Formats: sequence, C-alpha cells, structure tokens
Amino acid sequence: MPARKPTSMTQRLTWMLALPGIRPDSVIVRCSGKRHKVRLAPGKFWRRARCGACGAAVDRSRIRRVVRWIAHLAQPASAAAPERVAWVGTAGYLLFAVVSAGCLWWLSDRWWLATTLLFGPRWVLLLPLAALVPASLRWDRALLVPLALAAIIVLDSVMGLRTGWRSWLAAPDPTRDVTVMTLNAKGGSSLSVALTDLLFGSRLDVLAIQECGTELLQRVEALQDWHTDIRDGLCLVSRYPITTVSAMEREAFRVAGGAALVVTYRLEADPIPLHVTNLHLETPRAGLERIRAGELEEGISKLEQKSSLREIELRRAARWAGEFPRPQIVLGDFNTPPESPIYRDAWSDWTNAFSVAGRGFGFTRMNGWIRARIDHILVDGSLDVIRAWVGPDVGSDHRPALATIRLKRRGT
Repeated sequence: MPARKPTSMTQRLTWMLALPGIRPDSVIVRCSGKRHKVRLAPGKFWRRARCGACGAAVDRSRIRRVVRWIAHLAQPASAAAPERVAWVGTAGYLLFAVVSAGCLWWLSDRWWLATTLLFGPRWVLLLPLAALVPASLRWDRALLVPLALAAIIVLDSVMGLRTGWRSWLAAPDPTRDVTVMTLNAKGGSSLSVALTDLLFGSRLDVLAIQECGTELLQRVEALQDWHTDIRDGLCLVSRYPITTVSAMEREAFRVAGGAALVVTYRLEADPIPLHVTNLHLETPRAGLERIRAGELEEGISKLEQKSSLREIELRRAARWAGEFPRPQIVLGDFNTPPESPIYRDAWSDWTNAFSVAGRGFGFTRMNGWIRARIDHILVDGSLDVIRAWVGPDVGSDHRPALATIRLKRRGT
C-alpha cells in the first residue's frame, strides 16, 4: 500500500527523514531507566516515546535522538554507489568551504592564490550546490544538513552576506543623524545622474568622491549652498562649513608606484566638529590582470608587490586618521575587501559601517562577473552606525556606499 502523503509540518519533517538516507528507524536511544535500547520507528521520531519493555520514558528532551541522528552523518547512508558518491561530495564540499574561508581570512594578501580569491568572483563557490542538493534530495536527504552548513559558511564568511539586524533596532533621528556617501566616480564623465540628484536624492550631508575628473570638478565648483574642497583627484561636498584641510604626505608612495591619496577635513557640524577623511589607496589590478591573462609568474610577482604596498598604505592612512580628534569618519576607495588580514590589522580600532548595519553583500566594485566590497565607510568609537547600504548604478564602475551615522550619547 503506498504511503500516505504527509500533511502537517511535523509529518513532512518525519517523512523527509524517513526517505532514503539516514532514517529515523536507524536511531537507537536508551530509555530513562537505562536498561533497554529503544529503536525509534518512522513516524515517531519527534513524538513522545516509551520503552516497550519497562514503560520508561525515552529521551523526553529529544536531544539524544537528534545527536544520534547527526552521528550517522559520519558515514554514507549505505554501501550503494549513489549514496556513497553523495556523501563524499558533501563531505568534500564542506571541507572546501571551511578551507576557502580560512584562506580568505588568514592568507589573502599573504599568498597570491588566496589574494586572487579575495578579489575574484567568490560566488562560483556556490556552484557545487547545484549538483549536490539534487543528489541529496534523491539519495540521502540527511546530507542537506551539512550542505546547509557549507552554504552558510560560503555566504557569510566567504561572500560577506550581512543581515543588518542592528539597523532594525534604531529609529531615524533627523536632528542627530549624519548621512554620508563615498563614490569612486571613474573620472565623472560617465556618470548617469546629476550631482544634485546624488546630494538631494539620498539626503546627504557629506559626499566624498575619488577619481574626481575635470568634468566632475566643474560640477562640484558650480554647486550652490554647499561647501566644497577639490585636490589631487579627491572632492568633498559638505552641508557643513569646511574649516581646515590636511593632506597626508604621499611623495614616498608615489615614487614606489602607489597612490595613497588621503585628505582630512574638519567640518563644523552640530553639535561638535566632525573630522572626515577621504582616501583612495593602491589597487592590485595590475597583478590580477596579468594572472588572468595567463602571465602567471609576472602576475604573481606584481600582485605580491602591490599587496606589500597596499599594506603600508593602509597602516599609514590609519595612523594618519588616528591623529585627529574624535568624532571621525573615514571613507573612500580602500581597494581592499574587509576580509583581508592587512585591512583588519590596520583598521581594527574602527567600525566598518556596512559590516555592522548593512544588508546583503555590499558589493561596490563591478567588473564583469567580479563583485567586491572595496569602498568603505569607517567610524570611530564615538559614533554609532544607524544604517548602511549600497546605492544604485550611477554610471561608474563603482557603486556608491552610504551610511547614516549618529553621535553616541555621553556615557554610552
């Protein structure tokens, strides 16, 4: 007689566990009397059970039965080839996810292959799921558990998925909030939106631009009722008066082939002055492009050289920003994703706005199939991040990164 179709959620779960693979009837636990082993039959895996020999209750908390069920994942469901292949593939993918996350967080910018992953299309690591999930559904549904764990590792630790749960807890306060945007404008000639639309459409208080080309400079200069500063390809547009501007010395970096454009502004914000640092640091593009072109030896050498230079620039920029009084915001094109150890070492005392209050992946650099989060907004400990997000395509190869920031109350 064919099995009845499950109706309730509990029945569906029990039915799923009873399909090919690790079945509930293979789970054996002892009764509370510690005298007998009880096999949990299909349909009774989640239900209250009593020992058939002595009548004692069996696993009231249901923890032991779950632990026993999970323990079965240490081996294939059966000796049949499909089950063994599905198990090996799942185990291999879980290991692959853990190793990839470890390489990304501890070896990127230290080892060229991990650096390539750091700036490469990390979403390809999800592709094995397209084969493993159907195989698990067909031959061993219990393997969906480790596959889900592997997917979470890839989405969170490798691809940087964020829920932005902190932003759900904070209500907007227009009287205290400051909204800032950073945008690498790629010269500005290809921008598809007017500068005033960027400022008023997002209700900005501060706009920091990198690669601010000649055409864009003219638009910045033409702004009315805004305070602006233009120098070395960096532009700042502020609702607050700009009282002082300090630029970090960059001649040594320029001689070494780096960028290191770092400029700090003092803004007369209410209720206290705010220091904002706009920066544009060195890119590893030269090495990555050679590796992609097949020039492996030259590309690796160039990539390692750029990684060393970027580390120096990151550390120097962090020291520079740390010399100014609080509250401070640092924003711009760091050309380094937040998973990089050289980024984390340099900016460990700062809060990355998207990391704590963003939703989604936060990719800001768009280059074909590559997506990377290299444009950041950082704040010091005197500021709270209320919300962080990535804006729409505005015609550049970078998306704008935005954040709403609030001065902490005294004593918090």
